[in-house]
Amino acid sequence: MIIQSRYSAVLAVLGALGCLCANPARAAVIVSVTGNVAHAQISLANGANTYDAEVTITFDTPLNLDAQSLNLTAELVNPNDPILTARFANVAGVVVDPAFPMMITVEPPNLGWLFKTNFDGNEDGTGMLSFLNDYQVEIHTANLTFVQNSRYRILKAPVGGLFGDITEDVLSGSVRTRGRGGAFSQFVVVEDNRLVLTVVLGKIVDLDVRILAAALNNVLQGDLLGLLSQVQLLVLLDVGAAISALDELILEIQIGATNGDIANVWQADHSVTNDAGEMLSLAKTLRFSLVRLQGGASNP
Repeated sequence: MIIQSRYSAVLAVLGALGCLCANPARAAVIVSVTGNVAHAQISLANGANTYDAEVTITFDTPLNLDAQSLNLTAELVNPNDPILTARFANVAGVVVDPAFPMMITVEPPNLGWLFKTNFDGNEDGTGMLSFLNDYQVEIHTANLTFVQNSRYRILKAPVGGLFGDITEDVLSGSVRTRGRGGAFSQFVVVEDNRLVLTVVLGKIVDLDVRILAAALNNVLQGDLLGLLSQVQLLVLLDVGAAISALDELILEIQIGATNGDIANVWQADHSVTNDAGEMLSLAKTLRFSLVRLQGGASNP
């Protein structure tokens, strides 16, 4: 009873803080969880304008996944705010469309001291969110209009940090941007006006840096860097072959995560580094841009 009362009190405080941050008549973020999928319905208003989004996050083997442990919030931003645009330094050429100026933040709290009662198979009693490998995030909004070869992309950044492109797909209905990540972040949908080759080369560099930063044995790291070098060499010669080399790299990361050679766990207390999830996110967004390049797209 004491534990449950403590848990209820904390949730009440979190709820009160949420009320202080947003006028419920002007903003709504409703989060539900079914199995390994979290779904958020978002509606934010600014004067006479209303901006709506559906956010779906699909996890690989989550523990303690619920609305409180996910802690998903949303806010409207000024597309011309210099503080925001400075965070696009690594993706210069992207802009936030005024038709959808929304930033979504997922920042799971560290509740390692907080124990839940009556937990089931996907909870360990701590209340602290964790998952394996990468998650897929989809932002769907009717505020944007889909066209073939859409320039809309999904970016993510550490809270307050620099944004990077994680786009894995862009689908119709109206606009659905999908991406992957191995850690949590802030997300925005942007219009990308860069040349596709510029994007591809930048993503190769990002993945190279992340492979070098990962805690890997020398053989595995050498294999991954060798495959990435093949991708880089083939970009201007045979994009199809570059995609095949990248697919080998992705498979090797997945195998390494499965057999324990690559760290693949994310926890809300940030006590471990999810190397596999972060590398997979970068590799899969690189694949998206390579496919665009193979199809003859001039923009990413």
